[in-house]
Amino acid sequence: MADGDKTLPGSPDESGKRRFGALSGSTKGIGPPAEQTGGYTGPPGSDDSPGDSDPPSAVDPSAQPQDIAGLPPLPRAGDLTSASEDSIVDPSEAILERIDLDSWKWPEYFAFSLTRMEELFPVGGIPRGIGPVRDLVTEENDFRPLTIDREKWPAADEDWSTVGDVLANTFTDAWLVARDGVALAEEYAWPMKPARQHMLFSISKSIVSAVIGALTDAGHLSPDDLVTTRVPALSQSGYAGATIRDLLDMRSGIKFSEEYLKKGSEIRALFEAVDFAPRTAASANGIKDFLKSLTSESEHGGPFVYRSCETDVLAWICESVVGQPFSVIASEYVWSKIGAAHAAQVCQDRWGGSIADGAISTTLRDLARFGEMIARGGTTAEGERVLSGAWIDDIFTGGADSARVFADAPSGRSYPGGMYRSQFWVPSASRDVVIGIGIHGQMLYIDRSTQTVGVKLSSDPQPVSLAHQHGTLAMFEAIAEAVPPKPEPGTVPPAASTAEHSAAPPSTAVSSTARRGAAPAGAAPSIAPRPFAAQPGIF
Repeated sequence: MADGDKTLPGSPDESGKRRFGALSGSTKGIGPPAEQTGGYTGPPGSDDSPGDSDPPSAVDPSAQPQDIAGLPPLPRAGDLTSASEDSIVDPSEAILERIDLDSWKWPEYFAFSLTRMEELFPVGGIPRGIGPVRDLVTEENDFRPLTIDREKWPAADEDWSTVGDVLANTFTDAWLVARDGVALAEEYAWPMKPARQHMLFSISKSIVSAVIGALTDAGHLSPDDLVTTRVPALSQSGYAGATIRDLLDMRSGIKFSEEYLKKGSEIRALFEAVDFAPRTAASANGIKDFLKSLTSESEHGGPFVYRSCETDVLAWICESVVGQPFSVIASEYVWSKIGAAHAAQVCQDRWGGSIADGAISTTLRDLARFGEMIARGGTTAEGERVLSGAWIDDIFTGGADSARVFADAPSGRSYPGGMYRSQFWVPSASRDVVIGIGIHGQMLYIDRSTQTVGVKLSSDPQPVSLAHQHGTLAMFEAIAEAVPPKPEPGTVPPAASTAEHSAAPPSTAVSSTARRGAAPAGAAPSIAPRPFAAQPGIF
């Protein structure tokens, strides 16, 4: 993550213009396709329907010619609602014929590409194992009218005042908020569906951190180990003298620019090395060849500087220590233990290297299950230990100088009082919340004090938008504060609270129409659970 707003090359910044279709809960049916209803006209009650004066938009697939090679028109991202796997016609083959290395990140294809990485690139599967699935009961709560705290998160767009504003303006593909085994809110928009994996980008780093933590707990390595002791192939690189802890906290002295849109930056060279961007004559042959070419520019253990390459070295360390591909190790030590319902996957280069810094894909619910394990101090709801409590506590509390070096970095101005520890962000002076952030709008929110986990998967054409990050944080925080804590076993909720939840008058409920847009004037937020699928789910 870098600071500032940046946009994909050749892509207009449409963050304030996108006509976002209605998200739908995970078990609800879908309406007729746009071509059967005369095209998308915006959320009910909105005036955002396209007009004759609207120019063709790079984020609106309907602006494309409709008869390319006789192929059917593409659905518009966000228009169709997702439910069961067989309730939607999937136009994957038609779309894939149009996508190549130049175009997979174009806004008109981007939402689709992020749910089809295995069809675009080689991947290594991260099996879920044979253990039981962590059940999540789905409830439907309308959080859209909740007010967000713009004073605490000032970079959020000045026009956003509610959760609904954030969801509607940040290219949301799917989102979920869970607590104590209950999905309090869960919605999807085409092409995302409950059983579909979505690219996490740099939330992947937090999963890699968990694998390093599990290997540390098992005695296979220590954060104090020298990188070159574990990966001798890096002895002639800039990593000589760096420790694993330096990499976990992004404090090596490696020369590396994370400027996604800057020609000649190291991150762009990394993309070329792994075929995420068109190759040139100077491109390295895969991630490991690229990592060996990096040089240092300062002392290791110094300032915090965000470098994606550190995570790829961590994954290489895992492989060197265990002697297996990273995908196999991640499954054995983490993914098979969290109650995941589906395998995850990690993109690989053509030489077999894992692109672990940002190319892991998971389902929405499985990422929430991972977050729940972190929130519970490293254990599952069934009491299985995945990571030691000491490893988890260290993520939340940081090292002796973590906050100081973070404050001196550009990110310190974006997140005052925060820090970066073990591939997680601590976004404020509170030491109860950590997050994972991925470019293009991905976020994993973990509040251990309330046991609230939020996940938002997106296809924002901007690689980095601080406004969208602050808005998403404010959204999750508002929901965490609005939902009352679960009563301790043997206690009785206050009478007033019981009456409110058991006999709320019909006038306080927000209609299904209102859920798709702004709340009706004067309507109170409806946060009492209204289950529509009160049964364990495996999606």
